Amino acid sequence: MKLNVQFIKHPGSKERMVVLPESQFRILKRTAMAGVSELDEPAPHSPLPKRVLDRIAAGENPVRAVRILRGLSGRQLAAQAGITPSMLSQIERSGKTASTKTLKAIAHILEVPLGAISPHLSAGIGGVPADTGRTVAWILT
Repeated sequence: MKLNVQFIKHPGSKERMVVLPESQFRILKRTAMAGVSELDEPAPHSPLPKRVLDRIAAGENPVRAVRILRGLSGRQLAAQAGITPSMLSQIERSGKTASTKTLKAIAHILEVPLGAISPHLSAGIGGVPADTGRTVAWILT
């Protein structure tokens, strides 16, 4: 990721301040919070690192995989999305279909496209059909 930063020298201080776009700050914060190494770059054309895409391709639920990447507990994500931890667990473990409103809230909190966590809603996103099996092509939008 190429950072778009501005350095500001503060009078009376030896340290400079750094200003960067909020979106880049959020990425840096998530990376630090998740303990992701500097070398864990997103996969080409994807907001997610390859290791997460590989876990999803191997069958892990996309909501769970991205939640863990973002450093959120199940309770934290459920509270932010306005659902019960039990409902989130059902979504993550059994693939229970949630309402579009709930899935949109989860995608917003996890900062991914809706199709990244709900492939059946991804038709037309990036031109990838909804029926992609367990591949992760739908995430690459």
